[in-house]
Amino acid sequence: MESVKVRVAENLRKYRERRGITQKQLANHLGVRDNTISSWEKGTNSIDISTLLNICNFLEIRLDDIYGISDKKISPVELTEDELALLSSFRKLSHDNRMKVLGIVELKASEDA
Repeated sequence: MESVKVRVAENLRKYRERRGITQKQLANHLGVRDNTISSWEKGTNSIDISTLLNICNFLEIRLDDIYGISDKKISPVELTEDELALLSSFRKLSHDNRMKVLGIVELKASEDA
């Protein structure tokens, strides 16, 4: 099974190249060195969530794109009423606000782990 770190690394490179952005351009946007981008794309180093959100916004992709999460269909029967209400509210958010919410959820999930 492929690790999350490897999947993020591969997807970072894929989406960056798709947008025609060089490692140097991304590094300049983030205020990091070129070799930092390279180490992320090789999976040598991990990316913190706030930087990952910044990358997603810059590349105009969703956080689930960078994580390689599929758009797997879930039957509404599998969701609780609270989950359905949360999903309904989430879908009304702008892309930027969705990214912020996902960042908070990731942070809180890591705190509970």
